Amino acid sequence: MAAVKISGVLKDGAGKPIQNCTIQLKAKRNSTTVLVNTVASENPDEAGRYSMDVEYGQYSVTLLVEGFPPSHAGTITVYEGSRPGTLNDFLGAMTEDDVMPEALRRFEAMVEEVARNAEAASQSAAAAKKSETAAASSKNAAKTSETNAANSAQAAATSKTASANSATAAKKSETNAKNSETAAKTSETNAKSSQTAAKTSETNAKASETAAKNSQVAAAQSESAAA
Repeated sequence: MAAVKISGVLKDGAGKPIQNCTIQLKAKRNSTTVLVNTVASENPDEAGRYSMDVEYGQYSVTLLVEGFPPSHAGTITVYEGSRPGTLNDFLGAMTEDDVMPEALRRFEAMVEEVARNAEAASQSAAAAKKSETAAASSKNAAKTSETNAANSAQAAATSKTASANSATAAKKSETNAKNSETAAKTSETNAKSSQTAAKTSETNAKASETAAKNSQVAAAQSESAAA
């Protein structure tokens, strides 16, 4: 079981139980079961009794007493081989920080810094890739806009040519209409002239007929006079 029981009675310097207090354990680093900066808490009863099953790891211990500011009690480390005990036992035990050589501390600090730098480099590479993708997208968008502009210009030129052709056709139609109107008037005039000529011919024919009759009458009269 990956937990160690920490239990006892929380007392003040006079040996009296501390009431209205919260024991807070904040993880100082990641472990196999606990994430860094996560917080666990325990509220002792009126007699100051507390009992906690604490996972393996290192914790910062803070006492929160109602009406007083938070009090940092120290740091405890719970190992796989730790025996159950009181909070005082664990606070009084020697921690890794107490026995760790300075060179090893510096090495661990360097490892953490390298890890942070690697993470920062990874984030920078991701940001650069994202910027590259955005630049490519912008370039494609600009190319598309350029193509659309060229197509629009071509369409405008085509429309202009079509408008010019329509204007020319309209002008030609207008000219043809005027020519047709003139031809119609000429035909009307010619028809009237033909009608007048026909009437004149008819009049002349009647006059000739009358003259012929008159000649015939005169001939008859001459013939009668000769007899």
